[in-house]
Amino acid sequence: MTTSTASVVLCPKCGTQTATYCYGTKKPDVKVRYRRCPKCENRLKTIQYFDDLEAGEKIVPTMTLEEQGKFLAECRAKVARQKGRRKAMNQIKLSEREVAEIKYLIHNGIQTQAYTAMQYGVEKTSIHRIATGACFADVPTPKSLADL
Repeated sequence: MTTSTASVVLCPKCGTQTATYCYGTKKPDVKVRYRRCPKCENRLKTIQYFDDLEAGEKIVPTMTLEEQGKFLAECRAKVARQKGRRKAMNQIKLSEREVAEIKYLIHNGIQTQAYTAMQYGVEKTSIHRIATGACFADVPTPKSLADL
């Protein structure tokens, strides 16, 4: 039976003893514990190094709710900007002739989907959707290049 190495950690806000609700080991000699204060509901994270058990657990500074809100807002804005760039990049329109060429090349095994995507400047998923008929199903697959 192993003994617990957790030490008593007091809440920095109200001084009440905290309770561990989740823990994990990032490295073999480090244990991370997530704690919650039963009185003020403050959450904190502690780290304990097993090579120095006498030192006890150290409280890791965490973000306040206000800081978390600002951080999440910045992350969402960054993702929105990236999506906007991706949309602009993926707005390349393929003509029906190009779609027919793509279908001919893929169905007859002349080119791979990845190479075709690079050649036409579109995503591989777009080529896959064209090849499977998920997109441009109304454009028929030509039997030869002369049919284009």
